[in-house]
Amino acid sequence: MTRTPAEPKETSGRDPRYWFGIALLNLAIAATIGCVLRSYYVVDIPYLRFKPLLHAHSHVAMLGWLFIALMVFLLEDADRQQPRGKHRLLLLLVQVAVVGMLLSFPIESYGPVSISFTTLHLLLSYALAVMAWRGTRHWLAAGSRKLVRIAVWLMAVSTIGVWAMAPLLAMGLFGTEVYYWSIQFFLHFQFNGWFWFAALALWSRWAETHGTAELFDPFTIRLWLVSAVLTFALAIAWSERHWPIIAINSVGVLLQLWAGWRTAMAIRSTQQKLFGKAPLWAWRCVTYALIGMGLKVLMQTVVAVPAVAVMAFTIRNYVIGFIHLNMLGAISMMLFAMALLRGWFVSTDPLVRVGLSLFTGGVLLSEAALFVQGTFFWIGWGMIPGYHWIQLLTSVPIPLGVIALLVHLVQRRHAVPVLPAPS
Repeated sequence: MTRTPAEPKETSGRDPRYWFGIALLNLAIAATIGCVLRSYYVVDIPYLRFKPLLHAHSHVAMLGWLFIALMVFLLEDADRQQPRGKHRLLLLLVQVAVVGMLLSFPIESYGPVSISFTTLHLLLSYALAVMAWRGTRHWLAAGSRKLVRIAVWLMAVSTIGVWAMAPLLAMGLFGTEVYYWSIQFFLHFQFNGWFWFAALALWSRWAETHGTAELFDPFTIRLWLVSAVLTFALAIAWSERHWPIIAINSVGVLLQLWAGWRTAMAIRSTQQKLFGKAPLWAWRCVTYALIGMGLKVLMQTVVAVPAVAVMAFTIRNYVIGFIHLNMLGAISMMLFAMALLRGWFVSTDPLVRVGLSLFTGGVLLSEAALFVQGTFFWIGWGMIPGYHWIQLLTSVPIPLGVIALLVHLVQRRHAVPVLPAPS
């Protein structure tokens, strides 16, 4: 049951809710660019350069939406421990870097300007990570705090792949296996490390402040960590198909399956205990996030079969579908749940319900189209008639849903807490 206070908290541009709105705007832009990219195959768009625009799309989605939103939630809880001015300044500079990437990538692809803004974002992310580390010192040591620590470390580790690219280019190794591994190293430990552990930390923190002593036991956390390290072998197996590498990946995905099952059971148990302390739509978003996580884990488990592993990396539909399942299906849904728990989204507002329904439906339909077409390619059935139109039309609800949520955020000038303030 939703509980609203007598006097809602006023907000301003300095409020964390404002910065979450900036992150949501970045998601709306990235989703709109995604629709433009999918229209490339069905209509003629003058001057559109597909690959440079794709770079803008991916960077804004990852670094403008997921990174900023996760940091806002981590720092929002930590604001009682640190001055907000530093947070605001760093978040402002991060957003400047995101806008710089948005404008420069479509023009020059990877060039001096876009690389400079990417580097700026990277350096600022270290500073924000330190603030998140310090600001969460009062979190439960064996639970949410441990998850934040792992998330921050894996974020730092992932950037090794980015820093390695310049020396590799200088050595003339562009396009080689090692260059490809460095890119995959960054992406792997961003999605399976930093983003995922940070999302788990936020959910764990909420549960801890509402009566659950420890949501995820240490063994489950270790399973996620070890599996994240071992499953990087899949990126190497794409070019080095040796049985030890495939075996390492197979062990990793089995551990991940175990971790996923334990996580789902832990969250289900928490839902039974704390159901009345959160809006129904928050639980729905968490359920959708768990479904996304479960599908991701099951797919990686299937990829433990060598023939399937090769297919997963050689059929582009599967690659895109997997990335979107991770970003939109699992992590974004968890962030929407957090926004509902903070009262930044008010679930009784029709705009929120329409926005979440459009977003969820769009993700579900576009993912289905991607994986069905990928399967058609795999078994040799060719292209589904009208596939590119299907992809475009199923993608349109995603930005529309995000825009509806953004309009709700702008129209409602104050947050409406639905839960007691975190202790």
